[in-house]
Amino acid sequence: MHLPLSAPALANDRFREFYCYSYWLFFRALPRLLIAAVAIMLLTVSPGRAQEADSVRPNGVQSGQMLIHDRATGQYTPAVIHDSKVHFDISGMIAQVRLEQTFRNDTDGWVEAVYAFPLPDTGAVKAMEMQVGERLIRGNIKEKSIAKKIYQQAKKAGKKASLVAQQRPNLFTNRVANIGPGELITVRLDYVQQVVFGQGEFSLRFPMTITPRYIPGAPTKEPAEHEANESLEFNPYLGWAQATDVVPDASAITPLLNPNPGSDAAPINAIEITVELDVGMPLAKVDAAYHELAMARSKNRYEIRLANRFSEMDRDFVMSWQAVTGAAPQAAVFTERVGEEHYGLLMVIPPALESSKVLDQMAREIILVIDTSGSMGGVAIEQARESLSVALNGLKPQDSFNVIEFNSHYRMLFNRAVAASPHNVQQGLEYVRHLEAGGGTEMLPALRAAFGTPRASLGEGGQRIRQVVFVTDGAVGNEQQLFEEITQRLGDNRLFTVGIGSAPNSWFMRKSAQFGRGTHLHIGDLSEVSEKMATLFTQIATPVAANINIQWPVGVESFPQKVSDLYKGEPVVVAVNSGTTPLEGLITVSGDVGGQLWSRQLELGNKDREAMPDHPGVGTLWARRKITSLLDELVTGRSKEQVRADVLEVALKHALLSPYTSFVAVEEKISRPKTFALAKAAVANSRPKGQSPQSFAYPKTATTGPANVFFGCLSLFIAMMFVVMRREEVDHVPTTTA
Repeated sequence: MHLPLSAPALANDRFREFYCYSYWLFFRALPRLLIAAVAIMLLTVSPGRAQEADSVRPNGVQSGQMLIHDRATGQYTPAVIHDSKVHFDISGMIAQVRLEQTFRNDTDGWVEAVYAFPLPDTGAVKAMEMQVGERLIRGNIKEKSIAKKIYQQAKKAGKKASLVAQQRPNLFTNRVANIGPGELITVRLDYVQQVVFGQGEFSLRFPMTITPRYIPGAPTKEPAEHEANESLEFNPYLGWAQATDVVPDASAITPLLNPNPGSDAAPINAIEITVELDVGMPLAKVDAAYHELAMARSKNRYEIRLANRFSEMDRDFVMSWQAVTGAAPQAAVFTERVGEEHYGLLMVIPPALESSKVLDQMAREIILVIDTSGSMGGVAIEQARESLSVALNGLKPQDSFNVIEFNSHYRMLFNRAVAASPHNVQQGLEYVRHLEAGGGTEMLPALRAAFGTPRASLGEGGQRIRQVVFVTDGAVGNEQQLFEEITQRLGDNRLFTVGIGSAPNSWFMRKSAQFGRGTHLHIGDLSEVSEKMATLFTQIATPVAANINIQWPVGVESFPQKVSDLYKGEPVVVAVNSGTTPLEGLITVSGDVGGQLWSRQLELGNKDREAMPDHPGVGTLWARRKITSLLDELVTGRSKEQVRADVLEVALKHALLSPYTSFVAVEEKISRPKTFALAKAAVANSRPKGQSPQSFAYPKTATTGPANVFFGCLSLFIAMMFVVMRREEVDHVPTTTA
């Protein structure tokens, strides 16, 4: 639904909003008040059993705690994460990364730990190992169903085992079975990540927590208890969301979130970050946008760590570095030989052309879409409001625009895009200034409205280019459905995504922009808004590098197979496999930049190969890009069976995690005696920095759960009042004897 707003109706609309919000707030708060009243009355009705001091519930867990569930008592007992570490070894355009997470079982029972964690969506997880005391258990890559079976059998037999599975390209789960009382368990993951280059700057992002994803759709039947115990896609002790017909794996992608914020001074869930940076050139600066760094330099090699050594895992770690003037490469090729096969990673930067006079005068239609759902509460909504204000103030008189906000529903400021006159822009600024966060993230209707609303009148300017700017944290669980919608409805529109907040769903933002033939950027702090929004609008108004063509001296299998149009400051990056033939000869890259033919040649010969050593990880990145390209075919309609078969072949050959493969490690000796039960444990993530505490929104198509809770509490309250009123009064006057 959408409600067009006009200037005369704004005052009345604000009054209606205030009235509706007050009415909603009353009924939202009433169940909590009733529950509190019932709890107090229960204590007065009978001497209830006191809960043990060390028992907690999942929603009250501290970040970084494992919750041990006792089925007999229904209580949860915490066991604390001992340590987390990540080390980056960066050479050229490739980062080799090792992530360690160490857990200690503080209970006197045997547990199975289950935890979800984010990783970069472009990273390729290539190895896993688990250490128990002095014993090192190496993981093997298996087809997902086979790995699941191996893990379940080991768990049942009392053997220590670990299973790492991918739920999304940027979200993984790890299960560790049969952790004994007082034992330390360390799980290590090795992955390869490509360094990003754009706007003259190198950067690397490492996500450290998860923004709760909104789950749309109608709830589906949960498996029975015995089925739940055997299912790795459903875990009642991990996810807070129930499966729906749109997101059947909702439980696996909605891990527990700590309601209490931590800090770097007193971290609840601490991580140690170290970096070795050697890019082979002098650097003008090295910086981390959201963390303070300490550095030591030896020639062109930098050893980097956090200034305070530890950080709270409540925001992404983003490190960037810039070469001194003239030192940044305009083209580079990195190669690796794995067995008998040769791999390469090519990076070429097209020339930077400023906007032409014609483009400056060209009329554009800018549709600004802002997410005002509950996950945007706190600092994120401030960043989003400021971003839209910068965008509105940057419109030109010949442009037209509209503003769409969405949460559980969507609303358009105007029926269609209107001229960017001072009056209309001011009305848009006033509208944006009053936006608040709350409700669900029903993104699909907003996307349809942005792509499908009538275009602005053409006037003398002719056809306008429609550019949709989507400002959101991407906290949704139905990513695949949205990708398909973008592909089907894009037409001649262009979609640009702006990730907001300290822990956005970067995979969704990046892929949406890819399918929308636009670009994406991330704003993690209010101080970045003006600069980054200016960069985005410069890209929008600048000629793209189109029709990119690469001629290789030998036959290669390249990914991406077709290079998309590039915006200002974006490089051409292609990974190739030339089989058993070395990559030698002349490479020619050409394209159309602003209506002008551009080309560049690189000579890669025997001398070059001898001078340039292999770069470990190039082959892994090629395999990861191939898997990504195959999975993208699901959006364009290729059958799941065909995609699955092709992905399995690549993932098993290169030992990579994928939607269809998992790492499993099993210790052969039996640790847990059969006479001891095995409890489950869940690990909570830190709440994203600056985000308001979340009370997870119900999807608009969900059942009447909230109403049932409300009326259930009301009925219970009335019943308890009835019980109290019927109780016989007790004389509390002390008895005396004559």
